[in-house]
Amino acid sequence: MFDLVIRGATVVDPLSGSVGEKDVGIRDGLIAEVAPSIADSGALCTLDASGLILQPGIIDTHLHLAPSPLGQRMAVKAGVTAAIEMAGPVEKVLDDMADSGCGLTVAVLNAILPGQNVSGANPGIDEINGFIDRSLASGAFGVKLLGGHFPLTPEASRAYLAAAHDRGVYMAWHAGSTAAGSNLRGLEEAIELAEGRAFHLAHLNAYCRGGVLPAARECARAAELLEAHPEIVTESYLSARNGCPLGLDEKGVPRSAIVRMNLKRLGLPETLDGMLSAVQSGELSVIRPVNGILELLSGKTGTDWLQSAPGPVDGSFDHVNPAVSRVFFATEKRSNGEFLVDAVSTDGGAIPRNVIVEYGLSLVDISALTAVEFAAKTSFIPARMLGIAAKGFIAPGADADITIYDPAARRAVHTFSGGRQILASGEVVGSGGTVLCTAEGEEAVRKRGLSAQVLPGGIPALNRSFGKKTA
Repeated sequence: MFDLVIRGATVVDPLSGSVGEKDVGIRDGLIAEVAPSIADSGALCTLDASGLILQPGIIDTHLHLAPSPLGQRMAVKAGVTAAIEMAGPVEKVLDDMADSGCGLTVAVLNAILPGQNVSGANPGIDEINGFIDRSLASGAFGVKLLGGHFPLTPEASRAYLAAAHDRGVYMAWHAGSTAAGSNLRGLEEAIELAEGRAFHLAHLNAYCRGGVLPAARECARAAELLEAHPEIVTESYLSARNGCPLGLDEKGVPRSAIVRMNLKRLGLPETLDGMLSAVQSGELSVIRPVNGILELLSGKTGTDWLQSAPGPVDGSFDHVNPAVSRVFFATEKRSNGEFLVDAVSTDGGAIPRNVIVEYGLSLVDISALTAVEFAAKTSFIPARMLGIAAKGFIAPGADADITIYDPAARRAVHTFSGGRQILASGEVVGSGGTVLCTAEGEEAVRKRGLSAQVLPGGIPALNRSFGKKTA
């Protein structure tokens, strides 16, 4: 007897490379059978998915659930079943999951913030290790260097990555330091400072916006670097927007280096007045909750919210990421036929640009990616990045993490996490969530009433061979 049978979907399995109309039977949170037809008598519930496409649940390898709990809702509505949360703070993310979670499986990478959770931009090794200890004990899966927004010195950045690597801790890096920005030079610096150590290079496209060389040449240089450093895992996102915290320091200057960079690009002062001018013109939008979701606002509505919001405001600059880098990194392959960039992400969640399905399927429509490759980059490979063997494919024994989407509308319709439906006909129905953590953080997770899945951490060896199988 099955708990659920999903009928008539076109099933895409990146592990086998198969595509075909099948039924999928789910039992006890696992996929129990995949067959051309499963008898009606063998199911407690059925779901007709005729005309829809079923693939392994989408794993967003770069999103931000904080500061608003609505970030979880935004991700689920976009078809996501699991995600890497790329900043934290871990306590805030887990509290929101316990209070208003939507059924996601989440790995939190806690970001080091000079002047906030460490003393400054050049913390010593003892302070770095203390931050890592606190992060893991609080339920984080790993840590992050948020160099583009809140940079450390090159020396501290090197020490931070080395400490995480030597301890077997998953480490992501938004390239940039006090010496190099969030651009091609910052990318080159990050790889140099890593000294051959594996790390997760966050949103590769962000360093190829034409800030140093023309964007196409920056893409070519980034490709050379990744070819030479296969130990690096990375993802890119498809939105033309970025995301930025809009907070000010005690001198009235934006805390985020990327906010300052974008204001300078627009010829505006690096102040609240500069941000207000950018919002008024539409170059910068602010994020505000509206009717249970997060929306981007500009013009007078946006400036009013930026000045009157009861707490910190985040925003998004438009026209930042050129199409050439977004498409190149989503589709480019290595010389051996494997994908150059491991995954397609959103950098969304609480930033309203959760467009994996919407924009990713556009690439399928123009044959830039096959449906199998899209499923591989949004599910199978991300599962291997996290070291989860049971996710990312559609076959008996796999976790019943499933995304079902409408290929014509390019939107998610139904999703399941561990066999539990969390999105039904486009509406969020999930609750709670599962936290991917290390053994150090299991107690902190369970104290909040959340499920904990303990993983060893660290960057696993990746199999990137889908390009050869599915080209």
